[in-house]
Amino acid sequence: MRHMVFPRVIATDLDGTLLGAEGLVSDRNRQALAAAAEAGVKVVVSTARPPRTTWHIASQFTCAAVLCGNGALAHTSDTDPLVRALSAETAGTVVEKLRGALPDLGFGVETGTDFFHDPDYVLEPWAPRDWVSEVLDSTDALLARATPVAKLLVRSHGTPVHLLHEAAVETVGALVEVTYSGGHSLLELSASGVDKGSTLAMLCEQWGVPAEEVAAFGDMPNDLPALTWAGMGYAMASGHPDLLDPALGLLVAPGSNEDGVARVVERLLAGR
Repeated sequence: MRHMVFPRVIATDLDGTLLGAEGLVSDRNRQALAAAAEAGVKVVVSTARPPRTTWHIASQFTCAAVLCGNGALAHTSDTDPLVRALSAETAGTVVEKLRGALPDLGFGVETGTDFFHDPDYVLEPWAPRDWVSEVLDSTDALLARATPVAKLLVRSHGTPVHLLHEAAVETVGALVEVTYSGGHSLLELSASGVDKGSTLAMLCEQWGVPAEEVAAFGDMPNDLPALTWAGMGYAMASGHPDLLDPALGLLVAPGSNEDGVARVVERLLAGR
């Protein structure tokens, strides 16, 4: 881990990181990020979520940028949205290869404004049905209808997510970025080179902020590219055990239910 300095950018994941067990931003987390913004820090939300389920959270404090879809979509106040989409041709190849390698898969596509899925994709019981713009008759119809492919979602009917991830990396890892942010046998695929770390790096380059002056918080494998790129990468103590491997050299923040982001930000502000 590089020498710690007062950050000019703070990037935080949402679920399992900034949000508590009830999916809310606590007063302490909100106040800490507000204080950081008042001190001149650029606060960035970086999430696997699509924009439509992110805005109501990001609006609770001053955000310099909102990155959605694991870095496939970037919104700042002074530029047009950046879309780093998967090409339709590559998406078709990936679907074909995964269907040949793994059984019982369903596919969905996030476009940045809408979500579509094929008939084999099973929504979580808690997911509101109005999140779905359309259910297509086949995966071919899905890929023809849903553009741009900001994120390709792959749902298994029974394979544990870590085994699903291993198989997908082996099968299509040369074509796309393969990651996951939950334990629901759901993979998230982005265009090659597109992840939370690369989009955060692009943004910080535009701002003239080096990695050493960036603090990032996250709790799941999809956060790892951002945590390892940032000079101060904080894995949540309550997060995925792989991120807590000492070999990664990450710092550890208290758990999401303990206002872990706020506790670290408060300490950084106090130590200026």
